[in-house]
Amino acid sequence: MAVEEAGPVRPRHRADAWAAWLLTFSAGAVNALGFLALGGVFTSVVTANSALTGVALGGAETTLGVRAALAVLCYVLGAAAGSWTAARAHRGGRSRPAGFLLLELLLLWSVAGWWLAADGGPDAGQGTAVLGTLAAAMGCQNAGVRLTMGARAPTAYLTGLLTGAVAEAVTARRVHWQALGNTTLLIVGATTATLLERSLHDAAPLLPALLVTAAWATVRAAPRPGNAARPSAPHRPPA
Repeated sequence: MAVEEAGPVRPRHRADAWAAWLLTFSAGAVNALGFLALGGVFTSVVTANSALTGVALGGAETTLGVRAALAVLCYVLGAAAGSWTAARAHRGGRSRPAGFLLLELLLLWSVAGWWLAADGGPDAGQGTAVLGTLAAAMGCQNAGVRLTMGARAPTAYLTGLLTGAVAEAVTARRVHWQALGNTTLLIVGATTATLLERSLHDAAPLLPALLVTAAWATVRAAPRPGNAARPSAPHRPPA
């Protein structure tokens, strides 16, 4: 049995790594879109949004604080949905790790269609709804990745990863290349979305939707130990 399951392990890990990179790139794009076009609120930075909520409760920046509070709430709801979907995928001995990405794709493509229907300029009410949908998508992504890929592949919350990388560099004199790579990918994703938002505003939400679609296809195509086909019986020559 061990021999049967050893084959897909390396391709599966390679697929997970590629998917994580695509999702990190997408997270940078989604956060840039929220900040630039949806009221200056990030979609997956719960720490900053919680602080902005507190600022509003203190009597300043009320409108911004309300948007930030909505983003936090929708992020939590998306994380709950992503956790449930990812956990359910492993029941019954079957492995369907891309299931939570389908939920995220539904949210992202809904935003893309909504955006195009509104000619790239949703009004205040629509913009708030779009912000909440994107925050839910980020919550779904982060929770799903945590359950299916573990802490080794954070895609949108890099504070802990970067802090660990700095501590490792100081104490062990070792460079944490994954932390540097993920941070760079997030920045490049935000940069790309910013350029796209300025040059092709109507098409800006298509970028994260396409990236997550590619991540889903990558993970979905990778062989999984639980789904690996059993080898056929050896051929026996006739007596």
